[in-house]
Amino acid sequence: MNFVSTIDKLINELQQGDMPNPESLSPNSNPSNLMATTPVEPEVPEVEVTKLSPESEVLLVRLIKKALATKIDAEDLTAIGDFEDINENNAKEALKRLINILKKYSSDIDVGL
Repeated sequence: MNFVSTIDKLINELQQGDMPNPESLSPNSNPSNLMATTPVEPEVPEVEVTKLSPESEVLLVRLIKKALATKIDAEDLTAIGDFEDINENNAKEALKRLINILKKYSSDIDVGL
């Protein structure tokens, strides 16, 4: 029995008010009778989050503002793309590199828009 005829058979059974034949719905190697299941959510490990100091928050906001307002060269864009995954172990070094890139365009961290 092909896929279309199996579907037609199931639709006819449902239209007649009968329950479908349970054997026709049991999973096997025939993909026409497989039923979707609810996906299992993977367990996400808890990440320890620490609050930024007020000074760090100000620095972060200023850097984001400057980064959004700065048009950078392709060379610097490539340098930023070469950064490895930034995590708690290398964030300070990455921050220094990003600040040095932004300093090429202006020595002031604040940008007047």
